Amino acid sequence: MFRFTDLLRRRRAPVPGPVGTRLGTDDGFRAVVDARASIHPSGTSHRVEWWIGGEDRWYAPAVEAAVRQDRPGPAPVLVTRMRVAGGDGVATTWATLASGSSGAAVVVELLNETPVPVAVAVTVQAAPGGAIRRISVDGRRLLVDGGTALVVDREPGRYAIVDAAADLWETVTGGRAVIAAPEPVRCRIGAAAGALVVPLPHRSALRFAVPAGDLVDNPSAVFPSAERVTAGWVGHLADAATVDLPDQSLAATTHRNLVDLMLADPTPAGAVELCRWGLPRRAVECLLHSDGPPGDRLVAAAWLWMLGREPGWFTGTDGIQLEDLARSAGDAPTARWALARMSDLFAALGDARAAVDAGRLVEVGGPPELVATDPAATPLGHLADRLARTSVDGLDLLVDVPDSWLGGGIELHGLATPHGRLGFAIRWHGERPALLWELERHDDGPVVLRVPGLDTAFSTVEAIGEVLLAAPAGRVPPPRPSSGPVPGSPPGASSGPPIAPPPEGGSFS
Repeated sequence: MFRFTDLLRRRRAPVPGPVGTRLGTDDGFRAVVDARASIHPSGTSHRVEWWIGGEDRWYAPAVEAAVRQDRPGPAPVLVTRMRVAGGDGVATTWATLASGSSGAAVVVELLNETPVPVAVAVTVQAAPGGAIRRISVDGRRLLVDGGTALVVDREPGRYAIVDAAADLWETVTGGRAVIAAPEPVRCRIGAAAGALVVPLPHRSALRFAVPAGDLVDNPSAVFPSAERVTAGWVGHLADAATVDLPDQSLAATTHRNLVDLMLADPTPAGAVELCRWGLPRRAVECLLHSDGPPGDRLVAAAWLWMLGREPGWFTGTDGIQLEDLARSAGDAPTARWALARMSDLFAALGDARAAVDAGRLVEVGGPPELVATDPAATPLGHLADRLARTSVDGLDLLVDVPDSWLGGGIELHGLATPHGRLGFAIRWHGERPALLWELERHDDGPVVLRVPGLDTAFSTVEAIGEVLLAAPAGRVPPPRPSSGPVPGSPPGASSGPPIAPPPEGGSFS
């Protein structure tokens, strides 16, 4: 029988997803934490929040003005502070895998920095556009529609679960939460909600988890600390390219964007940036799991080959399947460009016929543009192009040097380019910049290096070297201490600090 509500449901406009910081683990678990500390697990219809009952009233991050959120480093670990009477409630939030078989979860450690005890209500409510039709209490857990939505690390002092006839906030803040675990609640329109209320002494912490699966263990016993998770992400970035710029905020966001890109939905453009910034295995995984158009995936495969020159990425059942990509992409200009770039890959794989056929392809236009759909990929691509852009016969370094960079040190290590891994540094001697560089070339062919943003007359085909460039025409850097001895000058020619040595092994790449 036709129902008017069915028509409304079909015509309902899609609800945009939550906006915030994406957290996740290597097994694919993802969640978004918004600026007000609400947790939105991916693939669910609920959200989790925490409220604090102080001496004077109840506080919720969603409505309080005095809420500050910080991400101290590149790792996806957030610290949210909310001002309450007498001090702060501080929530540290991260995603991690539990020991044993407990699976992944978002973990929150909430510290009471006030000098008095408070009450903490950890709540589960329907996300925008979502629905909760059944909610129940099981000891330290809140169950939503048959799954575990929330686990706290101690027995709650009170409980509150409601349907559409009551408001969860009014129930908790009005003192109507009950001591005994209530019976399950069902709600046909999906407006059920619940809270576990826990007393929290002063200067102590509560830990709770928002799990991906059916967690029954105590969150304080099975999940690693935020410090261990941060150390793990530092390990993931150990081989990534690094950059030091006069604009410290821009440099600091590079590894943060790489982490965000690793946690983002995989795309061909994201795979290229991961490879360019020194994470090729992550790039291959990203491309293998991306569902972009076949032409885009083939173009990305060509970029991965040009940047890394590793035939092993394209072999075996877990490698990039070029034949399938080429067949799916057809004879579009983007496919012809990509295949022409991979003629030497086919030769390396022992397919002489494919190598010859690819080498004969006539290209139309320049490199196809891969549109970055993730906000982390775009700034990574823009910064890489500013530092080293491919030219007709080589690489143009520092194409765009803003006035604010003049006189400041610049250092890059490990950026992948179509000609090899690149590292360089800029040190200033008065108005003149000194360039130190090293290019680990893919082959012995000449690569012309230029620095158009500083000295348009300079060019070289040397893979390693240092040179004192001319002063930028018409641009005067602000007065700063000398950066070290002038290349080629006798010892003691400069009174400034010495040029910092390159990283391990004396390489600037």
